[in-house]
Amino acid sequence: MALGGLPIAVVLVENNASWFYWGWWLFGCFIWTHLAYYLSTRSSNPYKTEKYNLTFDSFIAGTWVSLTYFNLLPAAILVIITMADKISTGIRNLWLYSIPVIILGALIGAVITGFAFQPQSSVAVVVASIPIMTIHTLLVSFGSHRLIRKVRNQNRLLTTLSQNDTLTSLFNRRHWQQEAELLISQCEGSDKVVSLMIVDIDHFKQINDKYGHSIGDEVIQYLANILTISTPNDALIGRLGGDEFAIVVQKKLSDANIIANKIVNAVNNHQHSDMRISFTLSVGVAELDKVNCTFRAWFDAADKALYQAKKLGRNQVALFSS
Repeated sequence: MALGGLPIAVVLVENNASWFYWGWWLFGCFIWTHLAYYLSTRSSNPYKTEKYNLTFDSFIAGTWVSLTYFNLLPAAILVIITMADKISTGIRNLWLYSIPVIILGALIGAVITGFAFQPQSSVAVVVASIPIMTIHTLLVSFGSHRLIRKVRNQNRLLTTLSQNDTLTSLFNRRHWQQEAELLISQCEGSDKVVSLMIVDIDHFKQINDKYGHSIGDEVIQYLANILTISTPNDALIGRLGGDEFAIVVQKKLSDANIIANKIVNAVNNHQHSDMRISFTLSVGVAELDKVNCTFRAWFDAADKALYQAKKLGRNQVALFSS
């Protein structure tokens, strides 16, 4: 507001303005900003109060369009910057509501000046207009850049939250299934071989009941780490829910069996952590059937193998055989 007052002050000097003009200049360019801040911070509804303040900003700008005798450059700058500020707030249609307020302010000012009209801008007015044009533009640009970065970071966080399990940072069930189904579609009509492993912690309910859910969460996180370091980099790992995990590897059944046993042995040996309790895993493995190439059939096959591993005494890997 103070920078915008510079070209206005030059026009007032050129027009030999009276004390009334200078008083309004002092209020609009300096006093009003602090008064508006005070009103907003003391208000029970700061958002609503600030909307009124921004609208009154538009009224002030409108009055100066005519009180400067419609001096072309300051008038254009005042209107453009006022509208740009309203748009940058992000408040829906605020800029649109400001237009009639600007016109009202200009009409009142015109009545006071007797509709005086001197649109020519002197060199002094042009020079005095440079600070508001450059500094305001740069500040708005920096503000927009900061906002864009903030929105980008928030979008990245939202994407992570929508795709990943909060406890393990692995894919959640919905996103894991989407990726698995996409992989199935890529395998159709190709010689690519993929296998699915369903991993389940044996007697996990007993762990929660005996040691508490915080220890149960540690077990889940520990296993998630084991799955990550024991599988290939391109493995698709997801937490299905509770103590059940699913892994897709681009390997044939025999190679997937080796990886599954590696996982089971790593948990048994506790090589990668100082876990305070022991637990075991059961794993079911199934290779994607190129004839019945559907996610449901593939998942059911691995689930049947998992049931077989539990039936045989748990703490082992079972392979699906049709």
